[in-house]
Amino acid sequence: MWGQTANQEASLKAVFIYNFTKYIEWDNLNAEDNFIIGIMGSSALDATIEAIAKKNFVKNKRIILRHFNSPEEISTCHILFIPRDYPGPVRSVTERAGKKVLVIADKVNAARQGAAINFVLVNDKLKFEINAETLYTAGLKASSQLLKLAIIVD
Repeated sequence: MWGQTANQEASLKAVFIYNFTKYIEWDNLNAEDNFIIGIMGSSALDATIEAIAKKNFVKNKRIILRHFNSPEEISTCHILFIPRDYPGPVRSVTERAGKKVLVIADKVNAARQGAAINFVLVNDKLKFEINAETLYTAGLKASSQLLKLAIIVD
């Protein structure tokens, strides 16, 4: 992003991810003790997400961060983030993630490849795409406020 460092961009994306939790409904959260954010591989967002997790809650649940190195390692999580530099195909991750998982990516065309939300740059501004059908298929609901801010893709 023009005028922003990579660290600022990563921090902004981490804040977006946390804020998405305020506008998405998971109907399976009541039975859970923690809210789990999974990350494929390592990411520049790790430090900011960890800092957010120490100070904040999602629907009164403690935030736990987990890393997965391959789709086969994916276990229970509520959000699964696919960073830009994750080498595997988006589809292999989204197929393994399953229901009730909000898959957020930072890869070109990821919202058309199974991610519910994907970060994009538009005129040097960070925006996000939402694939509403993918969100619905995952059994998640997005608020109308979130959908108004998104670029809707199919």
